[in-house]
Amino acid sequence: MEKQEASSRNGDDPDRTRRKKPSSLVVRNVVVSGRRTSLKLEPTMWEALQEISLREGLSVSSLCTRVEERRMTSGLTAAVRVYILSYFRAAATDRGHAAAGHGRLTVWRRAS
Repeated sequence: MEKQEASSRNGDDPDRTRRKKPSSLVVRNVVVSGRRTSLKLEPTMWEALQEISLREGLSVSSLCTRVEERRMTSGLTAAVRVYILSYFRAAATDRGHAAAGHGRLTVWRRAS
């Protein structure tokens, strides 16, 4: 009790460490190489993975299996994120960047 009172006097909330911010990650199951596994990705990453699978005519599970077969040392989730980034970087062109307004960082500017 004395320890709790001391931390309360110092402004520390003893329960604060127990309360966690809700995760924005979404967990979904995929079948990779015939085995069910789960991936935890941001919603935007799931959307990107779905878009790639549609463009390539593959299921998300088939796409993840291909990533698994080619990954080096990182975990599958990290490898999927790198694959998504690499896929869209390879598709980026100077004309596409200009059309999207890149180079002016308008996406990240704060409203004045």
